[in-house]
Amino acid sequence: MLTFFPKSIASAITALAMTSGSLSLAGEGYRQVFADEFDGAILNRSAWTTTMAFIGRSGARHHNSSYLSYATDEDVIVAAGTLRLRADAVALEGLDPIGRFDFTEGFVSTHDSFSFTYGYVEVRAKMPGGRGVWPTIWLMPLDHTWPPEFDIVEYYGTPRHVRFGLASGTMTDVRWDDALFELPAVETEWHTYGFLWEPGHAAWMLDGEVKLEIWGKQVPDKPMYVIMNNGVSSRFGPSGEPDGSTLFPNFLEVDYVRVYQRPETIAKTAP
Repeated sequence: MLTFFPKSIASAITALAMTSGSLSLAGEGYRQVFADEFDGAILNRSAWTTTMAFIGRSGARHHNSSYLSYATDEDVIVAAGTLRLRADAVALEGLDPIGRFDFTEGFVSTHDSFSFTYGYVEVRAKMPGGRGVWPTIWLMPLDHTWPPEFDIVEYYGTPRHVRFGLASGTMTDVRWDDALFELPAVETEWHTYGFLWEPGHAAWMLDGEVKLEIWGKQVPDKPMYVIMNNGVSSRFGPSGEPDGSTLFPNFLEVDYVRVYQRPETIAKTAP
């Protein structure tokens, strides 16, 4: 079910209550401003688009040379209360951009429907595994600049690393604040990824445990939107090219996406 109305932040409070007192949201008055539980039979098109709009893309359906995959609507599947973003070894002739691609991917974003400044994001997901696998849940700015970029979580299938991070600075002088963890269990188990974004502060959580926390002027203060995709890495990407051991099709599975804000920052949320 998709919702755009205030609601108690019970799940976020529960997750963050296990962390340090500085990250507890109890009594902070957060309200739910966006949620998709993926309870329908198809993708809710009032919430999600399946094309790319960020700066640096090669076209509406291909990121750049770090990826081998072309985004297709057929690779975005909603079934049994789960969003399944498929990556597959299927050759096709792309139209945007024009060219031949040997792999496809599922891609969704809220670019056309929802963006926000400051808040708490929670996603329950299960990652695919294997060489060349590159699923990501991330935020990009609505004004089409870069940086900034928040990587709520991404998974590099070859080294089996989970990464959390922020890109800031300028396009010619990028600063990366990030953390890598070897966590192969994300391939076989469901996990909850939490991301808290406040003025001058950001924190990344895995199952309620803080994995990365940053403070400073590099934390962005502009509206950003949600992206989720299950990409296929090229030799330039962090997971390397897939090989004969890579299982296709594979899936980034998402149980839900929820975004919360304090009442004073809800006004910063773009419709």
